[in-house]
Amino acid sequence: MSEEDKNHKKDGILPVFLWIFFVATVAVLLILTGTLLSRNGTLDRWKERYTAWKEEREAEKRAESAGEKTVNYFGPSGIAEYESWFAGEWKDASGTDTPDGEKGTVVSGEDDPLRQALTASPVNGSESWWSKAKKVTGTVTLYARANTPLYNTPERSGTVCGYGSAGEEFQLFAVFEDGWYVVSDGRFYYCTEGEHYTMVRPETVDFAAVSSEAEKKKVFHEVETILQKPELPHGCEVTGLAMLLRYYGYPADKCVLAEQWLPKGAWGETDFRKAFVGDPKKTVASAGCFASVIEDVANRYLQETESKNEKAEKEENGKRKSVTAVAKEGISFAELLSLVEETPVLAWMTMELKAPYIAQVWTVDGEELYWQNYEHCVVLTGYDMEKGVFYGTDPLYGPCEYDMKLFSLRFQTMYSQAVWLTVEEP
Repeated sequence: MSEEDKNHKKDGILPVFLWIFFVATVAVLLILTGTLLSRNGTLDRWKERYTAWKEEREAEKRAESAGEKTVNYFGPSGIAEYESWFAGEWKDASGTDTPDGEKGTVVSGEDDPLRQALTASPVNGSESWWSKAKKVTGTVTLYARANTPLYNTPERSGTVCGYGSAGEEFQLFAVFEDGWYVVSDGRFYYCTEGEHYTMVRPETVDFAAVSSEAEKKKVFHEVETILQKPELPHGCEVTGLAMLLRYYGYPADKCVLAEQWLPKGAWGETDFRKAFVGDPKKTVASAGCFASVIEDVANRYLQETESKNEKAEKEENGKRKSVTAVAKEGISFAELLSLVEETPVLAWMTMELKAPYIAQVWTVDGEELYWQNYEHCVVLTGYDMEKGVFYGTDPLYGPCEYDMKLFSLRFQTMYSQAVWLTVEEP
């Protein structure tokens, strides 16, 4: 190799070593800088800012395609799950159509054909139950609101020997003064009379007609997502209320609502229409409450909050709007749709639209109350009639879609109750 070639080779190796040294130096500096930033917390703060920025961008994208992209979808595994609730007619004992609420023709005496057919209890052979009951001719179809207790005898002290399925049809043979015993295949089903039947005639919803009559085919309200866990494992009601209040500009906190505003009572001793059963912070011996409780919490919170803000608002513009919480039970599907068209609505349903079952029966002030497991609340934020779904912000899962038909069924099992806020402008 000539001297000239050796010099060229040396000249080519030198830059390579320089680049290697430069890259290594930069890498060491980056590692040292990263270590230093990590130790003093700067790196974590940068990560938090980036995460917040990323979440803001994602929220903007969700707002742009409101209702199109949701995290969870809940619907039936098959049409049969709600078919029996919405198909068929309500029949009386003679087999003719009757208005909702009529239970058939009551007969008595030795000529009663049912008296001749059933002289004793088909379960335990006792005749005393029959003398206490009013009879009906033939059979009347009833529908279980939830998985319903089966008793071995038509007495309050009877043993629960199983449960009938939610949505199952029963044949009514005899009616007692303190409730109904539905005798079907030798089984007794007890149901307290009053507003909170466990047996109920479901609303027949013509979804095609409702869809065609809806003024708006798609509606969506942007509601801030607040999750109940981990602080409130049983706090779907107050968490949903916090979302409603924040939608209207109130700085509501779910934990403050649960701790300071929510009335509570012991499991098995509390009327869930008047107070929360248990404590939303606890995972055991806790259940929930109904719409009337949340209406009361909301209005007391609004009254105190508006009272504090009244002076400042009057000084600012001389005007003050009035916000009121409204609770209602027995809402029809059409009415629910109309409400959601105008505003977010806190609606009672079941977790993941599962079929509920009666977890416990207790007596408060002489009234027998049934608590259904899987009771849950969701803030309905809109709907899409073409897709047949409600949009909701679920305290457990965040943004969700719910099949309208199955939601309607579960909504009815929870007594078709909801809470929403109304605004009266000055």
